[in-house]
Amino acid sequence: MLLTLPNMLTGLRLLLVPIILVLFFADSLVLQMLATLLFIIAAITDHIDGRMARKHNLVSQFGKFADPLADKALTLSVFAALVMRDEFAGIATYLAIWVALIAIREIGITGLRFWAVWRGTPVITSGWGKAKTTAQLTTLIFTMVVLNYRQLTMQFPQIGALYPGDAALRIIVHVLVIICMIVTVISGLLYLSSNRFEAKKNTA
Repeated sequence: MLLTLPNMLTGLRLLLVPIILVLFFADSLVLQMLATLLFIIAAITDHIDGRMARKHNLVSQFGKFADPLADKALTLSVFAALVMRDEFAGIATYLAIWVALIAIREIGITGLRFWAVWRGTPVITSGWGKAKTTAQLTTLIFTMVVLNYRQLTMQFPQIGALYPGDAALRIIVHVLVIICMIVTVISGLLYLSSNRFEAKKNTA
């Protein structure tokens, strides 16, 4: 059944992606803050829908395909958007490389997951997958919030005491994205290793 709450949350997450991107590049600080809020809501639905589907036995073929697709569309689109922000122009080339590696892993592993689901092959996951998702969402939410705060301090300089400065922001975000890339690649390699082992075991 398609019209279940987990599937509706997944569909909502997909619909929010273009809205978040448009708001993220808006000139209005209010709209940019709304983009951050919508991204946080989307991230929360990512956590809720899978657990809800498993707990209430609402797992469906649509959910197996759409849920990871929505997750990757959400995170990869905002990672790409960060590369294009003027605030990170000085490190855009480096960010683009790390984001490209993240995208290659995410798209490749998602494709393999779709293939496994289509074949009915069991998929082995690990804690590294959750660590990867946590690292990515934490980095993106932190960066979006700080960018909002930066814009706010430009309008109200008196509240800017906690802003570390543009140079420090670039360093912090660069390090966070590198950590995301490393965790993402490691989780992908472990996924390939675990599932290749399972396939051998099943055919023995």
